[in-house]
Amino acid sequence: VISSAQQLDSAKRVLLDEKLAEYTAAIEREGVQVQKEECDFLIGSSTDSLVRQYVALRLYDHYMSSKVMGAEAVAIHIFDTWFLPGKVSMGDDIDLMTARVYADFNRQSLLGCKAPELQLKAKDGDMRNVFPRDSRRYTVLYFYAPDCAKCKVQSILLRNLLNTEDYPVDFVAVYTGDDVQEWDEYVSKRLDVSSEAVCVEHLWDPEVDSDYQRKYGVIQTPRMFLISPDGFIIGRGLDAKALAGMLQ
Repeated sequence: VISSAQQLDSAKRVLLDEKLAEYTAAIEREGVQVQKEECDFLIGSSTDSLVRQYVALRLYDHYMSSKVMGAEAVAIHIFDTWFLPGKVSMGDDIDLMTARVYADFNRQSLLGCKAPELQLKAKDGDMRNVFPRDSRRYTVLYFYAPDCAKCKVQSILLRNLLNTEDYPVDFVAVYTGDDVQEWDEYVSKRLDVSSEAVCVEHLWDPEVDSDYQRKYGVIQTPRMFLISPDGFIIGRGLDAKALAGMLQ
């Protein structure tokens, strides 16, 4: 979103980029709360409005594109604190709307959050309480769509991982479509988890009554979470490889 903002002169931008890159690298291993506070300090201490806007946008972009799991929480904090109330202009109404949608669809499922309450349907029509759940095991929550190319790959990798390693986990696979036949075929081909150590639930919500899209940020698939036995999100945006590392 930097291009949408009013531009500083090139020399000042280069200097700011160098300093911000150095600073964000220095605090990368700090906790999320510390990083939020440091970003607030950097933005708030910029007395020139153009500099403040540039710093806020650059920090927001940095945390949105970070490869570090959980970094998006800092980006959402910057949006909520500075852009949403209008303390800093994002420079473009479309960018502001996009950032608002992202924040609204992800703020409930950030690392450390209690897994949002979720009720979904089994194939027989009965409702299942996914969260909160009466279990003392870790839960893998996986949202997928059969026409999603990445889902096809991740589903096979996930199935092989759970069948091979025999992790004692609960596996909740959520089909995001509305075609029972398509669902059955997909599960039999790609998500047939047979390990006795894994408790498997295949669920769906064709009417989206549960609002799972907003609660768990399911704007696109696949979407995978790891939930601790006490119901807190400890992994998000996972793929099968990252999940394996966490479970090990």
